[in-house]
Amino acid sequence: MIKPIVLHIGDDIRWNHDQYSQFKDTFDVRRSYSMSRPEFIRALKERQFGDCFAIYRPFWNTGCEMGNWDEELISLLPNSYKVYASAGAGFDWVDTAALAKKGVTYCNAAAAYTESVADAAI
Repeated sequence: MIKPIVLHIGDDIRWNHDQYSQFKDTFDVRRSYSMSRPEFIRALKERQFGDCFAIYRPFWNTGCEMGNWDEELISLLPNSYKVYASAGAGFDWVDTAALAKKGVTYCNAAAAYTESVADAAI
């Protein structure tokens, strides 16, 4: 059976290695390894990552080396992309309207940090 391709951007997993192992058993995980924006654009144009189903960004503070996810980047995604899953609450760096227009659903983990952020603010 062919596994759906997921592009993992950002750092390697630091925690939950058992769950990530199960994730890799289910999906063909490919990596961008901190490409600059021009390198990432070239990789997308050349379909270096294949016909990915999803983008997985497990850390909010990494995986942003290619800059904001704007129309320029999003327009280069193959039509096979359906999900962009990112850690963190914010999404001001991604054009969610352009993703939706392309048929990609953006998901983040906003509630995961709610109490920690509130505690830090107080």
